[in-house]
Amino acid sequence: MATKIYKEKEIQLQDGTAVTLRPMPIGRLRRFMKVWEGFDNVNDNEPDGGLDIFVACSGIALEKELADQFDGKTKGDGDDVLSADYREYLEDVLDMDTIYEIMEICGGMKLNDPNLLAAVARANQEAGTN
Repeated sequence: MATKIYKEKEIQLQDGTAVTLRPMPIGRLRRFMKVWEGFDNVNDNEPDGGLDIFVACSGIALEKELADQFDGKTKGDGDDVLSADYREYLEDVLDMDTIYEIMEICGGMKLNDPNLLAAVARANQEAGTN
């Protein structure tokens, strides 16, 4: 019997929908990373602080899990990779803790790691003093 080497976790979205999180296959991971690169262009003064990027990345990560609910939920590589109804749904059922869990398990990014947050705070402080 083959051994599964990746971690899976079943979570519940805020509307009660159960989804299983697992690492994305390379093709979806490429699209996910392309959207993530959008943080290079996020202005510190933007009111949403890049929330659209978090939602888009989460949408790519969950597209197979939610395929029966949304037809054509993701589109190409442009700025808006989610269909309007899929984006609206995600914005209603995701919170930041859930997004962090999706990013960690599906995308391999531990964004709420205390060590990472401390390093970012130090870098911001140093940038402010130079």
